[in-house]
Amino acid sequence: MDFPHIPIPSEITITGFHSIYYFEFGRTFYHPPEQHDFWELVYVDDGCIHAITDGIGCSLSAGQIIFHRPNEAHAHIANQRDTSNMVVVSFAAEGELLSFFDRKIFTLSPPSKKILSLFLAEATNALGTLPHDFENRTPLDFSRAPRGSLQLLQCYLTEFLFSLLRANEASISPVEQTADTRRMAENSLATAVVQFIEAHLQEAPSLPRLCTHFSVSRALLCRIFRESVGQSPVDYWIHRKMKEARRLIREGQYNITQIAELLGYTGIHHFTRMFKRVTGQSPTAYRRSVR
Repeated sequence: MDFPHIPIPSEITITGFHSIYYFEFGRTFYHPPEQHDFWELVYVDDGCIHAITDGIGCSLSAGQIIFHRPNEAHAHIANQRDTSNMVVVSFAAEGELLSFFDRKIFTLSPPSKKILSLFLAEATNALGTLPHDFENRTPLDFSRAPRGSLQLLQCYLTEFLFSLLRANEASISPVEQTADTRRMAENSLATAVVQFIEAHLQEAPSLPRLCTHFSVSRALLCRIFRESVGQSPVDYWIHRKMKEARRLIREGQYNITQIAELLGYTGIHHFTRMFKRVTGQSPTAYRRSVR
């Protein structure tokens, strides 16, 4: 008796991995918006983060996961209160069912968490250790992976996706554009710009630099920042530089020329003019007043 051959349809096919990270972040972490032509999942293992996707903001707590579809502009930022641990997996996949994961937040059930933990354990087995530096974009190295590791990773991730497809609807929240989600996205962007400026006080203020770094138009960035902070991005940058200049002057470790150089001014005259514009007095006069 012949048994008929029953082909297995591939409703979701994982075709490759681009990155597998486990990040531990402080309260002020952010990364600027990015886009790529593959899927990305972000799972919050501990803490709480804000995700921004196509201008929509949402919060994710421990045990929740969000997916970013190919070519979707997205960013993640700490909520300024909690440290957080995140799993990020970027992968290439095919199948019509993938649209199910677009703009949804899933709260993982214990079985789904178990599958994800098996995936991460095998990834650690294959790579030796999971990358944890966000700036490290070195390609994954599976050259020393045990036999079958990549296929096991493919199987575990496929099983994980199907566990979410079958999940209770109560565990799934849509990511929707509302006044609140737009406000969250804009506030998160303004916070990230402030953090960027704080880390680059030694550089010349540059609106084009900010627009490029955060993938946002000049008009939109200026509107969002002014509504949130009360100043334009460049004015805020200049005022922060001058506040830092006053601190350095009070400490007395450097002379005025050295302080100008530390803050990225190529000439003492430009620095002096900017300092007087912001504070109402020259750097020399300010030094005399604090003495």
